[in-house]
Amino acid sequence: MKDKTIKVGIAGAGFMGGTHAENYLMLPNVELYALAEQNQHKQKEFLNQYKVKKIYDDVFEMINDEDIDVVDICLPTPLHAKTAVAALHKNKNVLLEKPVALNLEDALLIKEAACQSSGKFMVAHVLRFWPEYLTVRQVINGYVEGSKIREVFATRFNELPLWSDGTWIMSEDKSGGIIVDLMIHDIDYILWNWGEVKRVFCNSISNGQNFPIQALAILEMKNGTVAYIEGGYLNPKGCGLSTQMKLYAENTLIETQPLKKTIKLTRTDNNTLEIPVSGNDGYFEEINYFIDCVRNNRQVKVITTDDAIESLKVCLSLKKSLKENRWIQL
Repeated sequence: MKDKTIKVGIAGAGFMGGTHAENYLMLPNVELYALAEQNQHKQKEFLNQYKVKKIYDDVFEMINDEDIDVVDICLPTPLHAKTAVAALHKNKNVLLEKPVALNLEDALLIKEAACQSSGKFMVAHVLRFWPEYLTVRQVINGYVEGSKIREVFATRFNELPLWSDGTWIMSEDKSGGIIVDLMIHDIDYILWNWGEVKRVFCNSISNGQNFPIQALAILEMKNGTVAYIEGGYLNPKGCGLSTQMKLYAENTLIETQPLKKTIKLTRTDNNTLEIPVSGNDGYFEEINYFIDCVRNNRQVKVITTDDAIESLKVCLSLKKSLKENRWIQL
């Protein structure tokens, strides 16, 4: 596949489907070839914008298209397992939007199919490719030792997710709720940098429809680091997404500064250092990495299937903590 044009079929023309489509267009020798989408209006919009050659009403018909090399799944989470397993059984290369699934049973079915398939498989945990978070990781490894990070504070706030088709994200049964759909970004990043979790606790505030709109999770890591992750759908309409991260090492405070696009280090002697954040958009880097693995037959290493399942396990433990109001051992 090294010299051929890689043909991509996207499943789902929602926000993430469009985001992924934009980035495929920027890659050489990659053709945005097909779309699977049931909504006729979204089909027309996608076709007008991206000029794909084929439109399918049924995602499984698209999966059976022998011309397609990559199936990019941007469907609501309850459809992940059935769609990913079908594509992997056809030996397609599969990029699956996070989370891997809503439950461990489905996640393990996907893992089994991925192990048996000749296609590449990756779950799109984008913070592992995001320049700001990559710079923090480099700072941890270059300026302070990761094992000496005592506490991590991460926040992720967005508007109420009314933009999702039929507001499916606001259904706990369909999206997994605020922990599985939103906070999993930072949970996965914490696991990537600090390893295994010892125990977790979670609390939340819900709206009048009993939908959690703010949650605070505590992760005690086996290496002694404690992570506090706060997520919420509290930003006013038009504000979009806002994030922040602070890390406390023994002698240094590390802070992300999104508006300045720098990482600030403040030492106990009051000396400060600002490190610029550079690099391409995380979605581009994520998709570029996966296509490179496909084209050059490289093993997917940055985010493995087991990594994605482990992040889901922590999220499900946090949901259990929320329900039972107690610490949950992992």
